[in-house]
Amino acid sequence: MRRDAAINRERLVSAAEDVFAERGPAATLDDVAKAAAVAPATLYRRFANKDALVQEVLTGFFRRLIDAAETAAQAPPSVGLEVFLQTVGVELADKGGLSAPMWGELAPVQLVEHLRELSTQLLRSAQRAGSVRDDVTPDDITAAVWALRGVIHSERNDPDRRGRELWRRHLETTLRGFRNGS
Repeated sequence: MRRDAAINRERLVSAAEDVFAERGPAATLDDVAKAAAVAPATLYRRFANKDALVQEVLTGFFRRLIDAAETAAQAPPSVGLEVFLQTVGVELADKGGLSAPMWGELAPVQLVEHLRELSTQLLRSAQRAGSVRDDVTPDDITAAVWALRGVIHSERNDPDRRGRELWRRHLETTLRGFRNGS
């Protein structure tokens, strides 16, 4: 790929991530082209359709979450799960329109499953370290992420709550419930 073509592609993917994160599935390819400051024809030369561009963006998003889980696994086991969930919260607060359920079958299933496996490993490590109760399950971690998404979505859509980062308070409450001796 020529250098200018590669730069245009990167610009398109970056703009698409921002646009899809903000508007979710309602965003159009014209919105992306405008945000990237390129002609729609440039976008269509790089991506055959919206689905192809969405898949590229979601793959990048979930790879970042996987990297965050792998980084959290390097932390002491007693805090790795918390580090991971806090990072997920930051990513969802910043890029909430990229969460897998919003995109249905376009979500990268293999990456989503790999992320679940990594979060389960973080949970098991925290349990072995004695920092998380033994009765906390991988489904509880999934539910915690779903709840974060809901709080973040509510914050974005309620002008009185916008910018208050209630998701952080909610996550801390959830984590207290997960901890041994809480």
